Amino acid sequence: MSVCPACGTDVRPIWPTCRACGALLIAPPAPVVPIGATASTAPSTDEQFFAPTVLRPTVRLPPRDDPPPYTHGTRITGSGSGAGKWLAPAGAVVFVVAAVATAWFSFGPSAHAQHAAPVVLSPRPPTAGLPTSLSAIVRIEAESTRHTALQVIEQVGTDVASRATRQPSYKWLPGDQPSTDPHAVSVAQSEGVATIAVAASNHDVCAFARWSTGSTAQYVTMAHEPTCAAVDAPDAGWSSEPGGAASDLPDDTG
Repeated sequence: MSVCPACGTDVRPIWPTCRACGALLIAPPAPVVPIGATASTAPSTDEQFFAPTVLRPTVRLPPRDDPPPYTHGTRITGSGSGAGKWLAPAGAVVFVVAAVATAWFSFGPSAHAQHAAPVVLSPRPPTAGLPTSLSAIVRIEAESTRHTALQVIEQVGTDVASRATRQPSYKWLPGDQPSTDPHAVSVAQSEGVATIAVAASNHDVCAFARWSTGSTAQYVTMAHEPTCAAVDAPDAGWSSEPGGAASDLPDDTG
């Protein structure tokens, strides 16, 4: 313990001031700037380290001019400066090309073939082996469905529900509704005669067949048929030969 020099009160050595009278018990700190020095005297390295934010003023840089705003075409130089003016002509060219292509596919050779006069295709006897052309494949597919559908009609007669039960993979249509693919069968009944029509997948070939109780089935395959409906069956060209490949179209006798 020590004694306060001002009031004589006992004080501890770690107290900076006397708690009784407030007298300073430690030596005052030395001034940062020596006595007699001017305000412009530069601070020492230690002074700068201990008080950098006070003794080092913040330096503000002069404002920088902002670049001018971008406008369309102002920064494009050389041959690219006029690129925008070519967009409209290029779009017109693309439109014309697309229109020509559409017209070609709509009114070209395929459309002309669909509007050609219907013709009877010669009967083809059952032959072993695979077909050799795409036209032969689509024709065999339609004639195969025709053969199977006619067998169903021979077994169940005119009952539409029985046809669907017997062959559910086919879509059975009335005779005035055209077949649109080899899985749709148009069926017409008139005076005891059942007539069917089956369209090929190329929408150009139509396979017709007709049958009545006690008679032999008759077949005719047409090309360039506008609609493949049973009521549109031709009057001529019928044959007892179903046609197609032996593996797909067996004869009526087996």
